[in-house]
Amino acid sequence: MAKDLAITNCRVSSDEQLKSNSLNRQRAAVLRAAERLQVSIPEDGQWSGSVSSMRGKNIKRKDIREMLDYCNKHKSVKYLIVDEPDRFMRSIDEAYYIEMQFKLIGVRVWYASDDDLNSDQLQAKLMKFMKYFVAEGSNEERQKKSINGQTAALKDGRYTFHPKSGYMKGKTAGIHEIHPTQGRELQKILKRLSSGFVNPTNALIELNNSAFTKEHAPYKMDKFRKIATDIYYAGFLEMDAQIKVSGIKGLHEPLITLEEHYRIVEMFDNKPKYQIGPKRKGNPEFPLNNIVEDDKCLERANKGRLVGFPHTNGKTKKIYHKYRCRSCGRYWHREEMHPKIADLFDRYEMSPDTQRKIIDALELVWQKDSENRFDQERAIRRAIIELKDSIEKKVESATDDSNIAIKDDILRIIDKKKAELSDLEMQLTKLTKEQEDDKKEFMTFALGFIQDTGKHFLEPYISKEHRIVCKQMLFPAGIFIDQTNKVYTPEISVFYRLASNKKDLPVTEKSSMVRVQGL
Repeated sequence: MAKDLAITNCRVSSDEQLKSNSLNRQRAAVLRAAERLQVSIPEDGQWSGSVSSMRGKNIKRKDIREMLDYCNKHKSVKYLIVDEPDRFMRSIDEAYYIEMQFKLIGVRVWYASDDDLNSDQLQAKLMKFMKYFVAEGSNEERQKKSINGQTAALKDGRYTFHPKSGYMKGKTAGIHEIHPTQGRELQKILKRLSSGFVNPTNALIELNNSAFTKEHAPYKMDKFRKIATDIYYAGFLEMDAQIKVSGIKGLHEPLITLEEHYRIVEMFDNKPKYQIGPKRKGNPEFPLNNIVEDDKCLERANKGRLVGFPHTNGKTKKIYHKYRCRSCGRYWHREEMHPKIADLFDRYEMSPDTQRKIIDALELVWQKDSENRFDQERAIRRAIIELKDSIEKKVESATDDSNIAIKDDILRIIDKKKAELSDLEMQLTKLTKEQEDDKKEFMTFALGFIQDTGKHFLEPYISKEHRIVCKQMLFPAGIFIDQTNKVYTPEISVFYRLASNKKDLPVTEKSSMVRVQGL
């Protein structure tokens, strides 16, 4: 039987901490824990380095995503060993959420330097909570002190962050000096731009052809726009983030004057911005962006992710829509890729037990969404009861001989209240019928959506976030395309099973349905 595996994570929160012995100490601790657990640590299963664990950003942390992907592909991994809670992260909610993400794929987070936290007993759970509580509190305190310190430095005219393009660290902390090559080249281009000798496009071309790009890649217009219109180069400090300052005279030497800065800003304000950047809600023309992966490029940069792009052949105006592998450049037409994904969904069906659970969940959703209608219905029923009581009392009054003088008035009031009662009863009947019809329509739509997920998965009204969540729930190990252009998933979700009521497929097609890593 193959020996169980473990992966490790050793983290510091800043580059300065890398110079200490913290990482070496953490590595020694996790190795001792692996020895006690009698598990092996593969060479490619070790994560280490400077990673921020600021609250709110851990779920999207690169190392966390990579470790989850690794565990999904290597089912023999049973542990993620970390030194102690604050070396893993400093957020209570995210710590428990991410622990659960690993637990769902059969991996347990193990604390090497505190065995008391590894028990399932209530006392251990309380101790773990307190550890993360203290870690989050100290992190917030450190952030607050850092923000206050950086704000004070900025108000003094010192820029305590990484030097901007064209500058380098100086002798005094926070007072950056002009880079002898890059800074002077940028200064020359900015002055030519402000004087009107070149327009923004030609200024960028000149900058990229100069010694400015000797140590880095050429700039594109969107980045050049940010640099050219940054008031920092005119000698002032402005920031609108966690730290907010404006109009502070910096202690650094400016490249241009304030008047030259305003002329450049005006030039860019009159220049249309064509590069709008990535769409946060995804590109509706290419719903599979970064969802499907080319399986031969998983170990390369960009991990074989597919991204869509429209282009022409340069001879006609016809536009071709294709997906391209970001790693190797191999491409597929959108019209051939989309049916493959729909077919992948269509190969499986939900088990009766899963469908029953979904129906129960839909009932809860319907009840929650219908609370206002239920409140309205209860209010009408109460009003009906009150009206009936009032009518009965008025009838008794009309039959009382002592009220003979006002009997006609009482009868008119009774008729009026009966009309109101009739209206309320009609409203209640209509509301009840509408509720039943709406519920039927809602359930029909929801079940139809679930049963035909593959079709809806590609629709433009589904947001990028929801599409990714759907993929993770139904195909937790990802969606891949192989060298023969077959789309497959290495793992079927618990929601699904192979469809039994559909026409059987040839053996050659069955082989591409599900692949198990390592076989």
